[in-house]
Amino acid sequence: MKKILIVKPSSLGDIIHVFPALEILRRHEPDFIVDFLVHPAFADILDYSPVPVRRRILFERKKLGKLKTFFPVFFRLFAELRQEKYDLVIDFQGLLRSGLFAFLARRSAPVAGFAHPREDGARYFYGKKIDVSNQMHAVERNVALVNALLGTSDPVPEDYLGHPAAEAPYPAVPGKKLIGMIPGARWASKQFPERLFAGVITESRKRCPGEVIFRIIGSQNELDSQMRILELAGDTGDIQPLAGKTSMAGMMEALRPCDAVLCNDSGPMHAAAALQIPVTALFGSTRPDWTGPYGRRNTVLRREDLDCLGCMERTCVKFDSPRCHRIRPDVVADQLIRSLKKP
Repeated sequence: MKKILIVKPSSLGDIIHVFPALEILRRHEPDFIVDFLVHPAFADILDYSPVPVRRRILFERKKLGKLKTFFPVFFRLFAELRQEKYDLVIDFQGLLRSGLFAFLARRSAPVAGFAHPREDGARYFYGKKIDVSNQMHAVERNVALVNALLGTSDPVPEDYLGHPAAEAPYPAVPGKKLIGMIPGARWASKQFPERLFAGVITESRKRCPGEVIFRIIGSQNELDSQMRILELAGDTGDIQPLAGKTSMAGMMEALRPCDAVLCNDSGPMHAAAALQIPVTALFGSTRPDWTGPYGRRNTVLRREDLDCLGCMERTCVKFDSPRCHRIRPDVVADQLIRSLKKP
């Protein structure tokens, strides 16, 4: 039985982007054993891996960044990585630090990674450098890497999530269409204003009076955004405020019954796309061709008339209020309602 270590510590969306590649591995090597180097905050999403993850080796980045905790955490991690003799180590992250830890785990195993990783220094830790174009979506890039390792040419699988026995405390609402709303994002430049989400709720009510329920999903960090949306849209009993109430599995199962999702460029966006829910995603500073919601049922909305799209800046460096965030709520609502009818 082959033992493989996957190195992809973060983030949520990046880890989900590895799952299609793992599904291809599963199809061709059904008996292999997988361990996974992962950030503690995202370890629970591995419940949805298409192959069971035997060991979740925690990459505690913050502790590794502090002199006081660096040495005990580093040597604990080193010991865990060297505990097994792997047949293959794959670094999907492509950073200098991920390449280093992949190399430390290798013992006699080959380390595979991208020939053109995100940080150029990472490739010096690889014994197998896979030449994959940077100008493609992350899902396709990961699949191409695995196909090259296996000598196969499998397309990206459509169904690649595992199905854990997770509780579903927030089911569908009989007789109603359920729209998930994810107002959070890690970068300020990705986070479209609450008034836009509230405006979409108002416009959707006009188009489908009494037919739609809105489910706000997010972490504790989105509680203020959720409150602002409720204030602006007015709570008429058709909004379910779930921000801060769900675990990782709870978030997945709260998304699962949704008929459509509106979101920023965020980790939960990729979760919704992986669940094959039609996603309407708002983009400005980031590149949807690289990290947009993957799948034919998804739509990206952005201001195509701007020359600063895809700037990749975490905050807008030109304006106090980013121009790319100025999208009309009626336009978004029209697209969202259309997505409810997509086959």
